[in-house]
Formats: sequence, structure tokens, C-alpha cells
Amino acid sequence: MRIESAHEGPAVVRIRRLAFGTRDDTIWLVMSEKDDIESSAERIWTEDSIRQEFEGTLHERVERYLQVKPINIIPNAPFAPVSSECAKLFRDGYSYACISLAQAVAEGIVRYVLAKNSCEGEKVFEKGVDKLHKRKFISDEVKEALLKIWENRDDYHHLNDTVESDRQKLEELAREKAHALNDVESYVFGYSIRDDGALVPYYPKYWDISGSEGNVFLRFDV
Repeated sequence: MRIESAHEGPAVVRIRRLAFGTRDDTIWLVMSEKDDIESSAERIWTEDSIRQEFEGTLHERVERYLQVKPINIIPNAPFAPVSSECAKLFRDGYSYACISLAQAVAEGIVRYVLAKNSCEGEKVFEKGVDKLHKRKFISDEVKEALLKIWENRDDYHHLNDTVESDRQKLEELAREKAHALNDVESYVFGYSIRDDGALVPYYPKYWDISGSEGNVFLRFDV
């Protein structure tokens, strides 16, 4: 960075961003005397770096997101916005975070479904899943999906040395768990849309619906 005019008051600053690419870009900034020149330059550099990273990985992000895209509408439960973040974490390549969050959401869903069916909660996740399955509140497939999400939960929660470190294998694990979470939500919170546009849940007891109005969480954005 080279300052071509330095004086009190507004300053015209010329910054050569030689490290940003092959071009010799020049930016002119007008700064007040209270502005921190270095901070402003760092902001420009950060913005440029994020933009380049995003543009360079856009295709990969789109492909990953489409693989785990969640259902568009679920009940507005405490885990709803958190669940939506799982797909976005996988989209952006954060496999560790995706796995850990998917496991937390699965735990929240099991606790939620137990409560909605007036069942006593279980401290052990597997016992809760087994209770729901034995009482026919979830199918064989949903039970399998929940247990798949939960596999090696303690390893990822505590970051044990047995956690997978190979990036490709880790991404595949995250994909499997995010996809399994979608299977669970599609079953428990599945719905159809009538010709008049009304949402009809398969299991209304899991939804907060009164008359023609419902408290839902929309997930149409990506």
C-alpha cells in the first residue's frame, strides 16, 4: 500500500493490490481523518478474498447443497433453524460442523417426538429411539436413519483422536448424516399440499396448527 497524499483531513489513498491476482488493480479511496487506513485496506483485501473463494467454489457448493437439500417446511420447533444450518454447513464444506450439528438436531427431534407422544424422555439417545420404534411412532427406516446419524457421536462431540481426518471420507460421512437427517424429517414432518394450497401434515400432532393457521419454519432459501 502506498499513500500518495498524506495530510490532515480527507486523504486520497492509492492502494495497489498486487497480492490479489495477476492484475495490478488500483483503488482510490477517500478517507476522513478518523478512518484507519490499514483497517480499510484489510477490509478490501478480506472482501476480495471471500469473493474469489466463493466464485471459485460456487459449482461445488451448489452440487453439495442439492445432495442434502432439506424439506421446505417444518414445524417452528427449537431445532428448526439449527436443522437448516446442517445443509448449509455441508454446502460450504464444513464437514465436522455438519456432522456434530446433525447429531444435535437428531437428539432434539427424538426428544420432541417423545414429548409430543406423552412419553417420558430418555437420557440415552438409543433408548429414546428404541422407545419410539417399539411404540410404532417411527418406522424401521427412521430408526435406522437416526442411529446412523448418531454413530460415533462421542468422537465428534469430544474430538477424540479416532475422528476421521481424511477430507474425502469426512465429506462422505457428513453427506450420509445430513441425508439421513432429511429422511427423518421427511417422515416425521412430512406433508402434502392440497389443490387449494393448504398444507396437510401426515402427523398433525407434531405441528402447531390452529384452524387455517400454523406456526411453521420456512426453508425455501439456500
